[in-house]
Amino acid sequence: MEEEIKQLIQEIRSTENKLTKLKRLADKFNSPALKKELSSLGALTEDEIKSIRAELNAKEKLFKESENFSNVGQWSYCFKTGIMDWSKKTYEIFEYPENYEGTLNDFYMTCVSEPSALRFPEQLDKMKTTYDQMIMNQSIRTPSGNDKIVSFSSNPILNEKKEIVGVEGLVKDLTPEITGEKGLDNFFNLSSDLHCIVHVDQYFVKVSPAWTKLLGYSEKELLSTSYMDFIHPDDRERADALVSQIDVKNKTIVDENRYVTKNGEVVYLSWNSKFDPETNLAYCTARDVTQLRLAQNELMNDLTAKDLLLKEIHHRVKNNLQIISSLLSLQAGLNSNHDDLSILYEASQNRIKSMAAIHEMFYQSENLDKIEFGKYLAKLTDDLIRTFESKNKKVEIDLKTETVFVSLNKAIPLGLIINEIVTNAIKHGADEQGKSFVFVNLECLPNKEFQLTIGDQSQKAFTDILNQEVESLGLMLIKSLTEQIDGDIRQVTTDTGTVFKLLFTP
Repeated sequence: MEEEIKQLIQEIRSTENKLTKLKRLADKFNSPALKKELSSLGALTEDEIKSIRAELNAKEKLFKESENFSNVGQWSYCFKTGIMDWSKKTYEIFEYPENYEGTLNDFYMTCVSEPSALRFPEQLDKMKTTYDQMIMNQSIRTPSGNDKIVSFSSNPILNEKKEIVGVEGLVKDLTPEITGEKGLDNFFNLSSDLHCIVHVDQYFVKVSPAWTKLLGYSEKELLSTSYMDFIHPDDRERADALVSQIDVKNKTIVDENRYVTKNGEVVYLSWNSKFDPETNLAYCTARDVTQLRLAQNELMNDLTAKDLLLKEIHHRVKNNLQIISSLLSLQAGLNSNHDDLSILYEASQNRIKSMAAIHEMFYQSENLDKIEFGKYLAKLTDDLIRTFESKNKKVEIDLKTETVFVSLNKAIPLGLIINEIVTNAIKHGADEQGKSFVFVNLECLPNKEFQLTIGDQSQKAFTDILNQEVESLGLMLIKSLTEQIDGDIRQVTTDTGTVFKLLFTP
């Protein structure tokens, strides 16, 4: 549409230039000085002079007819004298009253709207220095109260020194092209959007040319067939349901559905529709969003493929960790007579299982960048119970969690920290009957931090564990991993058991 508008503007300018040249030629050959000069030429007969004058009169008549036909008038303005001159058609456009007593300049300024008048000094300065043609529009109100939009073209008038001494050009009333019936038709027909008027009987009443261009059907085919037949079969039921809503007064329906072109291609249309209950007509504007939707679908497919790939990676990592755990279990069986090695194998297995559980939850989760940590804690503590109860120990864990989502970078270190603390609580917090009671509490704090409380209720209380001079591997892991997640861990003094509190951000 942009190219069509440019072409239209070029044609208008070309016509204006031709009219200007024609008027100059007519004025030149019809001037009194030239008539006198022609009369003094002895080489021309009286009949030849009459013939020339007849031809000049014909050109003048032709110009006037052209002026009336195109609704284009002339104007000129001299910078030195400030005198403005109009052609008859320009007077008609401005509806100049015969009884006006002021100057033409005064009349012109009474017609021009305030916004146009404010722009006039800037436009005048440009006309004094610009050798190229200028195009400008102004809003006016005629003495009879008619609001109009007029377009002015201006070309510089040069003296013998090629200096700009004035301007002249054409003026055209654009009001019918903008606010009249023709203007509305132009908007309807030239817009790249798809405009249409539909009746409640589900038939088009009027369609813009953009419809035929997009769908490939002629206007007759579009008007003689229910628009439901052009909608993609999978979207018709929803479209039919929306039709029942458009009879609500002043309600705008916004929707998107698919249409099928004459050659079978599927296009996506985004709709805005409003219903007029007095006429049972809906006025609709649609926009072709096919490229946008195809790009979004392609992006979603890419994201889905990447999600599947990430799930597969998590799944393979989990499987590899399980293989390592199984190897450690086999190795522990081969060295069952070495208690220290068995303990080391068991601790390593539990650590690997805690990491494997994280990856398992990630590939099972819909959200691949975070997991709900409370669910992971439930699985981790359940695995630890099964591990230690297999050795004739009774383990009871009280788990209380709020909904907390944690990223992979923090989930694995947190899982290892919890594994170490819970394992130590089970091992060293058992009572005389071999029963261990451990509690894990995950809660949200007001400052957007999370607090993890882990401890046991045994009669044995180990104090100041975090500040021991000789650190075990488990203690070194807890401290190192706490720093890794920018957390803060401390031991809480209690009457019974050993309790730790860990503060962290998700």
